[in-house]
Order: sequence, then structure tokens, then C-alpha cells
Amino acid sequence: MNLGLALAAVIAATTWLLYFTADLAGDEGMLPVLRGILLESGFGVVWIVRLSLAIVLVAVSFSGKPAWIAGPAFLLLVSEGWHGHAAALGLLGSFTQAIHVASVGAWIGGLVPLGRVIMAARRHPADTPGAASALWRFSRFGMVAVALIAATGALNAWLMLQSFPDPGSNYGKVLLIKIGLFSGMVGLAAYNRHTLAIRMSTAPAKGLRTLSRTVMLEQIIGIAVLLDVSVLGLLDPNA
Repeated sequence: MNLGLALAAVIAATTWLLYFTADLAGDEGMLPVLRGILLESGFGVVWIVRLSLAIVLVAVSFSGKPAWIAGPAFLLLVSEGWHGHAAALGLLGSFTQAIHVASVGAWIGGLVPLGRVIMAARRHPADTPGAASALWRFSRFGMVAVALIAATGALNAWLMLQSFPDPGSNYGKVLLIKIGLFSGMVGLAAYNRHTLAIRMSTAPAKGLRTLSRTVMLEQIIGIAVLLDVSVLGLLDPNA
């Protein structure tokens, strides 16, 4: 799974860069334009770093040491702060976006192993205490991630728009959808922490069954958030 995701990161980054280059090149040759992007612009430096980190991820995936993946994966995430709309907001915007993306990656990414722990406990009821403990630990960690996501998201939106998102613009509509999806994830997380975690101590089987569904729903909403963000990256905030 780690290797597949690492390869996907390399393919996605390379495809995006080639598409961007082809769009700029027009009728000109792509190679001179690609060389200019990578070697003669600050944007190119960022993309060389991003592609290098993605390749490192692939190499580490072959090492048989999953713990080594965390470092380059984290750096690849935070490098997003120096790309796209955030790069136009100056150093504050870049750092804010880096923290935002890292927090989102940690929260949504953390839902995957949490879901696997819960499913394992459903198959082997003796593992239920471990699943409950994992939920409590993830919930505490999630509270910090949610706070960072909300704070950095609000700050970057203000830096970019200087006002509340305009529901009449395409960018504002997509941003408000993102906020709505995020709010839904927060509501599910709060329900997991304050209701299901307690229910697992009194009715473990029922609690685990419901928890597996809510965590799966969180994952689905998380994917929807990522798709929404990909659309935001293509829109002009000021249009």
C-alpha cells in the first residue's frame, strides 16, 4: 500500500508539471519551457524539491521500514505551502498553508489506521480495549489537528479574500462547500469521542459496529474535502 501511494505521488506530481508546462508552451517546444520552469524560477525550485521527495518516498517504500516514510511524507505535505495560491500570500501565507496541509494530512491519514484497528476489533472482540484506547488517543490528537486546521484555514482565507467567502463567486461556493464538509467531519469526530467511545465500555459490539460506520463516513467526507480542494486550486480567488 505504501509503495502504491508513493508511486501515485510521483505520477501525480509529474503529470501536473507536464500539463502545466504544455499549457505554458503552447506552440513552442516543451523541453525549453520545462527547463526554464525548473532551472530559472523559484517555482521550479519548489517542484524539484517536491519531485525529489516523492522519489525518496518510493525508495523508502522498498526499504521495509515504514517508520522512515513519515519524514519525507511530512516534508512533501508542507512543501504545498510554497505552491499554488498560498505562495502568492508571502511567507505568512506559505507557513500557514504548510501547517494547514500537514494537519489535514495527519487527521485524514490517521483515520485509515484507526479504521483498520476498529475492523480488527470487530473480528476479534478481545482487541476491543485496544480499539477503545486507540480511539481516545486519536481523539486527543484530532482535537489539536482540528484546531490547527480551523485556525490556519480561516487565516489563509482572510489573507486571500480579505472578507467572508462570497457565495456568488465560484471560488466562494467551492470554499463554502469545503467548510461545510469540514464541519461535518468535526461533528462526526465529536460524536465518536463523546458518545461512541463511552458506549464501547457498556455495549462493545454495538459501539464498534457504529464506530466503524462513522469512521468510514469520515474517510469518505475527507476524500470529498480533498477533491474540493483540488477544484479550489484551479479557481481564481478574486474572479
